[in-house]
Amino acid sequence: MIAVVSCDHNPDDERIFHKQIQSLIEKRFQLIYFTRSDKNLDLSNSLIKHYNFRKNMDIKTYINTVGDILFTIKDLSHVQIHETDLLRLLKNIKLKQINISTIYDVHENMEALYRTFSNRTKLLKELSIFIRQLKEKKYLKYVDKIILANPPLSNNYYINADIPTTIIENFPELKYLKTVPSVLRKNHSIIYHGHLGPERGIQDLVKAMTDVIQHFPEAALTLIGTFRTKIFRTQIYRLIDDLKLNQSIHIFDQIPHVDIWTHLSKHTIGVIPFRKTPLTKENTPTKLFEMMVAGLKIVSSDLPPTRNFVGNSIHWSEPGDVFSLASALIHACSMPNNHHNLRKNKELIKKNYNWEKNKDKYLSLFYSR
Repeated sequence: MIAVVSCDHNPDDERIFHKQIQSLIEKRFQLIYFTRSDKNLDLSNSLIKHYNFRKNMDIKTYINTVGDILFTIKDLSHVQIHETDLLRLLKNIKLKQINISTIYDVHENMEALYRTFSNRTKLLKELSIFIRQLKEKKYLKYVDKIILANPPLSNNYYINADIPTTIIENFPELKYLKTVPSVLRKNHSIIYHGHLGPERGIQDLVKAMTDVIQHFPEAALTLIGTFRTKIFRTQIYRLIDDLKLNQSIHIFDQIPHVDIWTHLSKHTIGVIPFRKTPLTKENTPTKLFEMMVAGLKIVSSDLPPTRNFVGNSIHWSEPGDVFSLASALIHACSMPNNHHNLRKNKELIKKNYNWEKNKDKYLSLFYSR
């Protein structure tokens, strides 16, 4: 029996449920799955027993509740967690049942995340990060295996923790790699999907659209996602009003991941306008591979995580530079039949950047203790 535990992700999270858990099910593993979410989903079936607890349950109570259930399972072999806050659960498990294999899936570079979003002074930020790392290292001795979702691009202390570490990127599944007739795509249609926040360059993208529309009046931008804050949402809508772009920019709430492919297939250009921050310099944008799969021309900020995977098959812009972003979008719009780059991107997906290639790496973690 394998236990998969999350406290901050939706039960139907694309990486956890649709990739990792489905891969385990394909091999007929029995699973017990714990989530803490207000999303009303029961994902139980013949191979999965799903427990979902409400978000208002504090993390200490959640860990104790999950632990009480796990300690009743006699054939429990592996426990995989998906958040740092759950490391204490692995400690509790190891202190009682040392033979159970514990796996820590590190989704994001937490230090880069904190450096990007904390409003504290630099000194206080670094002090908080140092304290956090001390606390985390205290629990790492109870971790048998680590999963990283991004290749380390700077000093990464997980690599030096003397714990077997596997890099398993969040690549898309090959089943989405299909040709979409160009007649279904609206010409000069641009799409961004994901979090909507300042660090994602959303303001730069809106401003860049004024230049794009001067060259291509029919151009349109679709934004799909959740705004980081209500204040930023107000700022973006006001900016769109001020620039008179209401007819050219359309904003939609976050949608289930399984539905994103339909939206991508209706557009011709995917854009990743990230600004340069500690987070965007470390974390690979999953949307890059999704846009490659969907056969979109891609405009992206020139940042190390993206450069690590693609070269001249996409259009580059300088992070935070509105003029550079607009120029890259205009250039992409000016190349309606750029089939060579689209084929190159799809070949990269077929050969290297797909979940099927990562699946065996992931499954191998459960064939031994």
